[in-house]
Amino acid sequence: MIDHIGASFFPQVIILRVIGRIAFPIFAYCIVVGCLYTRDIRKYLLRLLVFAIISQPVYVLNVFGRFEYWFYLNIMFTLLFGAFAVYSLMDFRRRWWLLLPCIAACVFLHLEYGTYGIILIVAFYMLREKLWLSAVVLTLILALPAIRFVNGVIKLNYQGFAVLAAPFIYARTDTKLRLNKYFFYVFYPAHLWVIFAVGRVLK
Repeated sequence: MIDHIGASFFPQVIILRVIGRIAFPIFAYCIVVGCLYTRDIRKYLLRLLVFAIISQPVYVLNVFGRFEYWFYLNIMFTLLFGAFAVYSLMDFRRRWWLLLPCIAACVFLHLEYGTYGIILIVAFYMLREKLWLSAVVLTLILALPAIRFVNGVIKLNYQGFAVLAAPFIYARTDTKLRLNKYFFYVFYPAHLWVIFAVGRVLK
């Protein structure tokens, strides 16, 4: 939410976008946990699909302002294809072919975070039983976008601040906090609608 408020109303305040970089790695981790612990992974995938579709109109309006950019897909589609890849890997001998639509999505669709996002989710799953190796590998993956080359010149990219998510993911916590499972599904499109409405009022 902080990230989206920053993008919509305070694009010059970079710290808001930096804070926002922490979110996606936590979502990626939670998707893997969700796949492992849900009672029915097919219903889990269906929920992701439904709310991805619900979120698409307001995502396009917020980010691009026009429906002609409809095929630029919101982050819930990235999480959906990541969960689909995990579902395939959970019984790879029987479901290996399910990876094909995930690969096709990375190549042909405009996913938010794209291939990077899917790889992150798959890495969380593959290294789930090797905590220290997971922490090292995932920290490197998260830090990788920090440096980019533009016309042969090294520049820093604030996407690299996603590495700040690592302590939130790997620190041992047990808050006993319980929320309705639909809370964050609803929160994503709802907060985008609020930001869109406020933006229209201000304009």
